[in-house]
Amino acid sequence: MTTPFEGYTLLDSGEGRKLEQFGSTIIDRPSSLSTWRRRHNRSVWDNAHASYMPPDRWRVDGRPFETWEATIAGVRLELELMSNGQLGIFPEHALYLPKVRAIAERLSGNGARPLKILNLFAYTGLATCYCAALPNVTVTHVDLAKRAIEWARKNASLNAIPENKIRWIVDDALAFMGREHRKGNLYDIIIIDPPSFSRVSKNNSWTLEEKAPDIVELMLNVLNPNAGAVFFTNHSTASTSDVVRNISLDMYNDRGVEISIESLSLQEKDTSRLLPAGSLITLFHSVDSK
Repeated sequence: MTTPFEGYTLLDSGEGRKLEQFGSTIIDRPSSLSTWRRRHNRSVWDNAHASYMPPDRWRVDGRPFETWEATIAGVRLELELMSNGQLGIFPEHALYLPKVRAIAERLSGNGARPLKILNLFAYTGLATCYCAALPNVTVTHVDLAKRAIEWARKNASLNAIPENKIRWIVDDALAFMGREHRKGNLYDIIIIDPPSFSRVSKNNSWTLEEKAPDIVELMLNVLNPNAGAVFFTNHSTASTSDVVRNISLDMYNDRGVEISIESLSLQEKDTSRLLPAGSLITLFHSVDSK
């Protein structure tokens, strides 16, 4: 999937780096997958407003800054030069948001029926803010990091989203799904972006490969059994996507469920090159199609 979206451009990549534009700000930072040559000359790269130098240093050109605002896929966001080289957004997540909107409209009858959306490992709220702006939709935003929740709440405020449209939960996503299942709470759409590795506490950590079966079971337990959709992003191994697909097929006995797997790749400006950014598993099911 390489659908272009407003507010972000991959200007160039190669030799272990990527040159990106977020709003009006140009960022140069490492990319382990960019093993090819750069297309632009050094002068273009030297125009970056900030360049990240591992393990924890940013070099800023011109007036010093740490944060700025950009509108990505129609969502106004505060971005930050973080010490780990991150900015508070993974731009590939904007690629599938139009598909979320289309399925939400399909499930809700173009806004006639209320929808509940669950966003897990929700980070700073790009998908949450996008979905909360849809008519007759409420979003439950779950992330274990308090700072990510605070950041997401600020982004929601930047987009003037009413407080009653989003429920904020600071919690482990898996534990939360388990409790929701025991309470009988269900969601029409689930967006989930599990990390390749997670440390929940000092004595509790897991990898996505080993935890994928538990995650899928928990997720499908809280999905509307009549009609629902899942958007599962995977930045781990390619095999994880097939594992998720096969477990989902087993849960539905191969009937009444549509599952697709597609790559998430960022299209480089003015070239045919794509920067790999994981994969997306989309699941849609309806009892009407059984």
